[in-house]
Amino acid sequence: MSIGATFRSGMKRLAFGDTLLPQEFTLGLPMPQSEICVSLRGPATELDVSRRLSTACAEPFVLCIGFDQGACHRDNDLSRLTLVFTERNTKRVLGEIGLAHQRTLAGARSQFMLFEPRSSRNFCLPAPRIALHYLLHAYRQWKRDNTQGIRMSFLERRASMVTFIRPHPILLVSVGNRDGGNIFPMNLCGQLGNGDFGFALRTERVAGTLVQRAGRVALSSLPEQQGYLAYSLAGHHKLESIDWSRLPFATRPSAKLSIPVPEFALSVKELEIKTSIAVGSHRFFIAQVIQEHTYSEEPAFCSIHGFYQSWRISQLEHHKQELARSLAGDAFHKRERHPAKS
Repeated sequence: MSIGATFRSGMKRLAFGDTLLPQEFTLGLPMPQSEICVSLRGPATELDVSRRLSTACAEPFVLCIGFDQGACHRDNDLSRLTLVFTERNTKRVLGEIGLAHQRTLAGARSQFMLFEPRSSRNFCLPAPRIALHYLLHAYRQWKRDNTQGIRMSFLERRASMVTFIRPHPILLVSVGNRDGGNIFPMNLCGQLGNGDFGFALRTERVAGTLVQRAGRVALSSLPEQQGYLAYSLAGHHKLESIDWSRLPFATRPSAKLSIPVPEFALSVKELEIKTSIAVGSHRFFIAQVIQEHTYSEEPAFCSIHGFYQSWRISQLEHHKQELARSLAGDAFHKRERHPAKS
């Protein structure tokens, strides 16, 4: 290593310490997650929405919260709502997103309110270090755009980082059947209450059209050891159909809808699409869970933000060893993203 490179590496360690982790950090966690509580706070209310929240779109960045019918906040309260992300055990607040109401969708038993961010604060790292990370992130985006066509404002990016303090399962979406169907990964999703489930797919890719056309899907959670398969299937978002026999794993029909799902799936949700809307860069689907089966309680493949993983590790007694172990695990999961050259 040259003297210049050594100096830059030393300065980076001095500035960032052990917090230069991948923004999308993958790991295995019990599902449904219980680490983070997400609360909706207003002038006179506080509601746990940990299992009533989904991202609806990336550009513009939009969140969806599901409410019981008739339980939505009054119009004069909508400009003063904040999402608060709290670590359950320590009760420490790790992030906040101020909300601006965009629109409301009506369902059979629920109402779904869409919000854009009006403010965002992240407390996973000390403020000076967070600021340095934001500067580095902006520089990297300017030097080499890796957003795959998504253009988000600085506020939207910061709010998106906060949402991934809450662990997101990385799921495989199965649609169609063995004569004409597809399977691909997804992590912009969440429960919305009353058996409803929301998820977002890019509008310009084929996958969303397939789901809209089929009206029914099966969502499979992955064991951590099979997490790398999610990256190997990312290209399927652009395909009309696949040859199921060429997949690197065996499948079986789902219990209710007979949609092909991985044999190793920890759990399978079978959904019927109730409605979908084009929000911007994504189409947001709201579906009803028809049937759900859990086959194993082992940790499921998830993603969190690197800031939150830094905070998690900092709480451990042997954090240096855990940092090395978790970084190795994340690299293992993502090896299909950068396949080795032959």
